[in-house]
Amino acid sequence: MLQVDGLSVLLMLLLGHVLGDFFLQPDSWVKDKNVRQGRSRFLYCHALVHGVIVLLILACATTTSLSASLFIGIIIALAHGVIDYAKIKIGRGFRWFLLDQFLHIVTLVFVWLYLYANAFSQLSLLADKVDYNHFFLITLAYVMMLKPASIVVGEILSKWSADLNTTGAITHDKKAESLTNAGQYLGYIERVLVLTFVLNGQYTAVGFVLAAKSIFRMGDLREAHDRKFTEYVMLGSLFSMSIALFTGFVIAKLLP
Repeated sequence: MLQVDGLSVLLMLLLGHVLGDFFLQPDSWVKDKNVRQGRSRFLYCHALVHGVIVLLILACATTTSLSASLFIGIIIALAHGVIDYAKIKIGRGFRWFLLDQFLHIVTLVFVWLYLYANAFSQLSLLADKVDYNHFFLITLAYVMMLKPASIVVGEILSKWSADLNTTGAITHDKKAESLTNAGQYLGYIERVLVLTFVLNGQYTAVGFVLAAKSIFRMGDLREAHDRKFTEYVMLGSLFSMSIALFTGFVIAKLLP
């Protein structure tokens, strides 16, 4: 038997979930589940995989008896199957995926709380090690890199946007060629990456982000043959990058 503490068991359960959901579930199983739903045998195979993983973890890393480990494994398998079936019936989508994962994790956490009477005290000790001033400061920075930064960039560019719409530089065809909200999410990812690199002192990596974006944008701008549109795109990119860089430098100075 492995000699591990309660928190390690929780991490092992979460790791087992990740392995079972993303590595031990072939794409063919997922496709069959989405098509056949409750009639798919792979729905039950997938649930059984999670039950076996939990059984092995409890049997090898805890003092839980084999019969109790088997019972908990069966409960996890049933719960996982029900949650997955409900997700399949509701439909696909990112928010349903997040809800699905959240419910699976909550189920495992409840099992862990049941196994360890001192689980809350262990979590309390872990929470005491967190510097909440740093946590909320960094969280605020990352949240600002999402929609708030997009709104700021949009407000800054608003007068040029009106000019481009008037002159026809941004045509309906150009907008139709883009994926819905793709530019917005690309901006999110760009700013989050830049902020992360700055906070970790990886300034060279910031240059790679700029270079990669420039390469992909170059083709679009060359085909546009429009000076105003090119300047508009460059302004948006530089304002977006500047917000991320400035925020990163300020947060880095505030952190010890």
